[in-house]
Amino acid sequence: MSIFEEMMKQYESSHNGKRDSGSQKTYDLKNYFNTILTKGVDSETKRIRILPPSEGVKTPFTTMWGHVKKVNGEWKTFPCPKHEKGEDCPFCQAREALLATGKEEDKELAKQYSARQFYVVKVIDRDKENEGVKFWRFKHNYKKQGVMDKIMAAIATVKHDVTDIEGGRDLNIVIVRDGQSSVVQSVSYPLETSQLSSNADKVKEWSEDTRTWEDVYSLRNYDYLKIIVKGDTPVWDKDEKCYVGKLELESKTNSPSNDDSGLEDELEVGAAKVETKKVSEPVSALVSDEEDDDDLPF
Repeated sequence: MSIFEEMMKQYESSHNGKRDSGSQKTYDLKNYFNTILTKGVDSETKRIRILPPSEGVKTPFTTMWGHVKKVNGEWKTFPCPKHEKGEDCPFCQAREALLATGKEEDKELAKQYSARQFYVVKVIDRDKENEGVKFWRFKHNYKKQGVMDKIMAAIATVKHDVTDIEGGRDLNIVIVRDGQSSVVQSVSYPLETSQLSSNADKVKEWSEDTRTWEDVYSLRNYDYLKIIVKGDTPVWDKDEKCYVGKLELESKTNSPSNDDSGLEDELEVGAAKVETKKVSEPVSALVSDEEDDDDLPF
């Protein structure tokens, strides 16, 4: 099966209900392609080239499941330990505890803790080729109105492998401002096919990049994510040599005698208490399809 056929098969599977089965990192902005418009800019067109999949991989698109939460005033995405590693996840535990109450308001609140499906693809930004391979992450849209849907519509139209080194195609990404958000309005392609690059050294460097999304996006550990779920902001405690909640740290500093031992055993989310030691079965859920712009990874 060709790469074009594999991409079409993967895209169809993403809408039929099937799902393919934190550490601290040093971030380099050159690693990330994003579609966030700068202040004062209302529209922009970016030209990219999707790189061919690594050897042994069928398509260039990787699926990632993550939780989206506002931290310190900014939306952040955290890869889900349960979906990605089969490990305990405080977001998923909070969701399950809220659903278990049977209350309608808790069912609505539980949506905030559901894992969302993302795609990650490696691209070359034609305006910044000197920065090399970039990772582009965007949300899956169950209404078929998202970035992936627009990309696949373009690929389906040309009916061939757009990642081909010798005869693939670049893609034009049109971004517009919608209120406070940046939205990918359309994805189109040039009439002519083109080489990935006329520079053989660049082709070799780009096509042999074996990094995956885990090399550039942090998969945070349980304790770090637990701070987020509790509504606090993780900060580094140089004395304890670990991340702690900013509010909790300030509380301990102001009230040294305050007993916080119970915080290690349960999370309080709304009216529900979550036992953090409990191991539960994986649960996936559909959540809202709003196409707000994605955050950067830190």
